[in-house]
Order: sequence, then structure tokens, then C-alpha cells
Amino acid sequence: MAVNFPYLDVSNCNASVKVAQNGAQVFGFDRVGEAPVLWVSPSATYEMGRPLIGGMPVCWPWFGIPPTDASLPRNGFAKVMAWELEDFAETGKGVTASSFKLRDSEETRKMWPYRFELTLSLEVSKTLRVMLVTKNLDEKPFEISQAISAYFFIGDIEGVEVEGLEGHEYVDKVSGETGVQQGPVVVIGETERIYRHSDSCCLVDKRIGRKIHMNKQGSEATVVWNPWDEKSRQIPDLPDDGFRNMVCVEAGSGLHEKVVCGPGEEVMLGMQIRPESV
Repeated sequence: MAVNFPYLDVSNCNASVKVAQNGAQVFGFDRVGEAPVLWVSPSATYEMGRPLIGGMPVCWPWFGIPPTDASLPRNGFAKVMAWELEDFAETGKGVTASSFKLRDSEETRKMWPYRFELTLSLEVSKTLRVMLVTKNLDEKPFEISQAISAYFFIGDIEGVEVEGLEGHEYVDKVSGETGVQQGPVVVIGETERIYRHSDSCCLVDKRIGRKIHMNKQGSEATVVWNPWDEKSRQIPDLPDDGFRNMVCVEAGSGLHEKVVCGPGEEVMLGMQIRPESV
């Protein structure tokens, strides 16, 4: 694997994490002596300006198809820009903190005409905490939709379920239907569901024998995604059977209700990942 961009490699007595300058994308979270927590496509291309399939990409300032120009990057431009490392420190025994920043530029203003400062903060211990803070530096308000995605490594897609979404409304982007979740989420085909959900949830992996607890901050939506077999064959940098060992769970905001950030204001979105062996 040739990594053709700068990245931060964090290791302490509890875990290790890799963060690319490219998109400030986390592309590794490994606890000592355990199976990888995050999944990255074995066919991924590690090049500047090209987001990895897997890890934890940042979707910002829009989620999905751009609202004004379909030629712009899907899921926003933050994931293809070079971020700056701002801070790095050992904040306790087995606890490491770092932060990255992305600021508006002539290039970003061609795609999105606002002045902003975006900060991604990470805390690595036995858990991984990720916080995304948007600050409006413009003289006018702007509207965003955003998500922190987490591609989880799993033993096999047929042996996992997502708990904590029971009773919550969802929009099924594959079928176009709406519904209310009955029981845990199981993936039996192409899946892309956006849940109206602000609480915690849990990925249960029966093959590995692990639960991954996810807590969110500033999020009113949870997305569960898996491309399944046919869609996998259509996605570059993804093996035909790549869907079997991954499931993506995303913390989002602005996916149901508008998120408006006024001049000088900040908007926060966070996700905490805590694996547990069972």
C-alpha cells in the first residue's frame, strides 16, 4: 500500500489512529490486540484530492448530491481538500488529542461562496472521539448539511445488526419509501436508510464477537449504508465482494431539518466510537 499524501500516525498504549491530511480523513483505528475497528477498501487509492472508500470521511458543506450544481463533489468538498494540522498533544496516560483545520480559499469559494473555518478534533484512547465544528466567518448566514461517516470492519455482513434505531422513522433512499424501524437493523440487500434519530446506537458483530457503541452530538440523523453486490461492482476502488466486510453508519445533521449558521456562530457535530468485546 503506497500512501501518497501526508498523514498523522498516532499511537499510544490503548490504540493507534491514522489521519490523512487529505480530507482530514481517519483511515485507521486499531485497539491494541484487537481486530481493526474501521474498514478501508483493499482497492483504495491513496492519492491527494481523492477520498478513500472507508475510514471516516467528512461530508461537508452538503451531504449527498450538491444542492445547486451536480458537477460539484458528491458529499461536499471538505473530503478532497488539504487540511492543516493545528494541535497535537498527549493529554493523559493513553490519551492523545489532535486537531485539523480547513479554511475558505479562492478554490472553495468557487464551489461555495462563503467564508468559514472548519475544525476536526480527535481524541484517541480506548475510544475514538471525533468532533467537527463549523464557524461562520462571513457577513451573511449559510445553510449546511453534514455527516461524519464511519465504515466499520465486520466479520461478515450476514452476522451484524444495528441496535438502537427501533421505533424511529426512516427514509429508504433505495426504494424511496418511508417507514418506522421494527427491531434491530439487519442488512440483506443494498441499504441506504436515513433515520430521524439523535440518540446512541450499537453495531453488534456476531462473527467477531464485538459491539461497537456509537454516541452522537449535534446530530438529528443516523444513516446506515451498505452497497451490496451489484452496487459494489459499480463503485471504483471497491472489490466486487467488498460489501461483505463493511457497514457504514453515519452521524448527520441537516438531513431532515435545515441547519443555518449565522455570522460568527458555530455548529458542532460529533461521534464517539467505543468497541466492546463480547
